[in-house]
Amino acid sequence: MSELSRPRVALLGMPRTGKSTYLGALWALVQSHLEPSVSEVSFSGDRAYVQVLAEQVARAEEVPRTAIDASDQLAVTLRFDPGAIVDLVMPDTSGESLRLLFEERVWYPRLRSTCEEATAILLFVHPERVRVPQPLAVLSGAVGSSFEEEAPVERVPFYAREHASTAAELIEVFENVAEVCRSRWPIRLAVVVSAWDAVDEGSAPTPYTWMETRLPGLLSTIESNPQIAELGVFGVSAQGGSLVEREELLARGEVCDRAYARNADGEPVSLAEPVRWSIWGA
Repeated sequence: MSELSRPRVALLGMPRTGKSTYLGALWALVQSHLEPSVSEVSFSGDRAYVQVLAEQVARAEEVPRTAIDASDQLAVTLRFDPGAIVDLVMPDTSGESLRLLFEERVWYPRLRSTCEEATAILLFVHPERVRVPQPLAVLSGAVGSSFEEEAPVERVPFYAREHASTAAELIEVFENVAEVCRSRWPIRLAVVVSAWDAVDEGSAPTPYTWMETRLPGLLSTIESNPQIAELGVFGVSAQGGSLVEREELLARGEVCDRAYARNADGEPVSLAEPVRWSIWGA
């Protein structure tokens, strides 16, 4: 398969949504003999950086954020059995470029070029950082005031970074990314809910029902446009648990022993499954 025709997957997400942690855990998986179904073919960019990511995940350490002006684009070519080859691309390891797209309507050049070439997108969401829509009167502290009262409601400044709901952000991102991918419709778009261990307790929802409850607007927007995107939903726990319980995590063994993923129906799958799905789909 030529470089132009093989799948090319972009990892996207707002700041602190788990992209780098997933990449570190995935890299540990690729380098491990415990997962023979996926292996490295080639690598471009700062190899030392992704190796550090893998080591930080292995030590159950929080992966630090990276500035938007990170100099290298990471591009890893992986081989999946039975012989499929895919390019996994991270335009930069900061979510700030995606935030700029939403807040300032400005494309970061590396982000745009990556999206223009992508055949599939992994869009990361952190379950503990989902902002829900709120009436502006609540944001101003005017709890209990009524918009139907005759007295005018105090005007409240609106700052997209602080007040925009996560669904609004991601719908805007979906529409912009879909537009630059127009020549390859329908693209595959996987919503990856990171830190799934924070959700996966007791009678936990499946990744799909979690999205139905927490991001119904985004779910509806994507599903109502099947000519644009084929939707996949996954829950991943790249660390296998909370970093607060670091010693317990380390006692459970290597990353491959503790990291896990769930498909849309909540069934256990490989941590590499979101990437594998981007090749073959459902």
